[in-house]
Amino acid sequence: MTDPGEILIWITVCSSAITILLSLMALKGRESLSKYVEYSVFVYAAALTFAFFILLRYFTLRDFNVEYVWEYSDSNLEPIYTISAVWAGREGSLLIWAWFLALFNAVFISRSKKDSVTNLSIAIASFVVLFLSSLMLTEHSNPFIRLPFTPPEGYGLNPLLRTIEMAFHPPTIFVGYAGVTLPFAIAVAGLIYRENWIKRARSYLIFSWMFLTIGNFLGAWWAYKTLGWGGFWAWDPVENASLLPWLTTSALIHGVMVEERRKSFKNLNFFLAVTSFNLIILAAFITRSGIISSVHAFGENPIGYAYLGLIGAASLMSFIVWTKRRSFIGGIKFTNLSREAFILINILILLLSTLTILIGTLTPLFNPDVSVGKGYYNRLEIPLGTALVVLLGLCAALNWVNDRKLFAKRGKIALAGGLITGIVVFALFRVNIASLGAGIFVFSLLSHLQDFRVKDLSNRRKFGGYIVHIGIIFLFIGVMGSWLYEDSYNNVGLKVGEKIKLGSLELEFKDMKLFEDPQKYTIVSNIYIYENGKVQGVLQPKQLFYKLDRQDRVVSTVEILSKPEKDIYIAMGGMTGHFEGAFFEVYIVPLVSLVWVGCGLMVAGGIYALIPRMSRTDDVT
Repeated sequence: MTDPGEILIWITVCSSAITILLSLMALKGRESLSKYVEYSVFVYAAALTFAFFILLRYFTLRDFNVEYVWEYSDSNLEPIYTISAVWAGREGSLLIWAWFLALFNAVFISRSKKDSVTNLSIAIASFVVLFLSSLMLTEHSNPFIRLPFTPPEGYGLNPLLRTIEMAFHPPTIFVGYAGVTLPFAIAVAGLIYRENWIKRARSYLIFSWMFLTIGNFLGAWWAYKTLGWGGFWAWDPVENASLLPWLTTSALIHGVMVEERRKSFKNLNFFLAVTSFNLIILAAFITRSGIISSVHAFGENPIGYAYLGLIGAASLMSFIVWTKRRSFIGGIKFTNLSREAFILINILILLLSTLTILIGTLTPLFNPDVSVGKGYYNRLEIPLGTALVVLLGLCAALNWVNDRKLFAKRGKIALAGGLITGIVVFALFRVNIASLGAGIFVFSLLSHLQDFRVKDLSNRRKFGGYIVHIGIIFLFIGVMGSWLYEDSYNNVGLKVGEKIKLGSLELEFKDMKLFEDPQKYTIVSNIYIYENGKVQGVLQPKQLFYKLDRQDRVVSTVEILSKPEKDIYIAMGGMTGHFEGAFFEVYIVPLVSLVWVGCGLMVAGGIYALIPRMSRTDDVT
């Protein structure tokens, strides 16, 4: 007997195909069909909504006869992680991706005027829904497949995924993935019908960018708190895959701003919309095909290659549309010393960063003997990030009317502040790179602060954008400090009662205890942290032994003593003897708190930019 959830996926396939057919028929002059297009979108949005809640119901009932439920849950799994287990695997995450896209489509068609651009946009976006839902009907991606028997217990959720960050990371990323589809579809449809598509796409673009930002932030925070290596970004292929579309959507937001102001960058913006969509699909291929090794990727899946077909189809369609309508687009126009010129350079830096990260991510695919490590990325991305932050400062100093006297005045103040800061930092610490980074930080920050006016608070897009920029500036100095000046002490062996000196710190291993709950056994170590003879705090790194029949049931947890200037970070590696001692990984991570401050400001800026318009000036940033 076919599962009700699978029946709903079939309904989605049929209704999305009908939506495409009705949309294309409406484009042929049968405009009366537009209302039926809307109805059919609502049908597949409702079908996927019910399918999601049916799968959620199976998890809450512990229905281990459903293979996907058996694989990702167990009887003792906490409620919050029982819910997050719905999207923990390939099948469930594909379902929420399609569901989110269906909801986006329903909102778009209900809010848009019923014209040719809307009909063609919804046809393109519905094709993506059709593609994703069709994959769910295959053996490797169907979340509703039932086993021939009912196991007494589930295999269990991976212990590394039992964190609040990982409960929210996948859905936020997939909201971003789903949302990027609409700007792409609207761009293609708008170009075909020679319409300025950016006004229709802008809100969806910013909304998607914001969720990609949140998703990447949560992923970095999870890695920092969970994996025990003292960092938050390892340049893993799956990590990179979610970063790439964030870079191109960031570039597109800036390009859209120039197109609104100067009617320029139309070619570039179309390219960025197409590229952002393709990178979303590429991310799915990297994560779901199993062809690239990653701790975050799913296992091998022959259906994964279908994503490459979608990339090819989207690229071919976009190229054909561009060649037929390029006369409508026009070229790039700007003067040498202008804000749009600086924005163009910013966009090119973002694209260069995208290209270099993409090359590093895909190189092992073409040459398995080559390993691309952190050194490759740090040598390239740190200088590019530095150039980006400098240009953000230059853009803020030069206004849209290209007032060069004002630019010179602001530039002198910002440059003087940056130079003084750099000199002071060098005098205090005698560190060249840190002095340069601090100077650039202050230069760019002062440039933005000088451009702020109280009236800008009513201009949600301008003020939101500045909050985002300041967030990036804080992120820059935090990344530089944590990546370049981290101190690490690996495999630090301590016996209970023993003390050890590590740089300016002293660690005392007070005791170690064992606890049990229905899910696991927990070994807790109590470590007292001293600096300059004073107790700074007590950390309790743990080792967890989950009561699961799986090889990865043992995990270590991280404990962090956070200060504004640094984190003291300890992870428990393993126990020696019978509660006699243990090994620890210890890291001193400077300025990492600024990474989280920067991420928070970026999210806050995105939210502020989406607040409904408060004034007429908000139309232009």
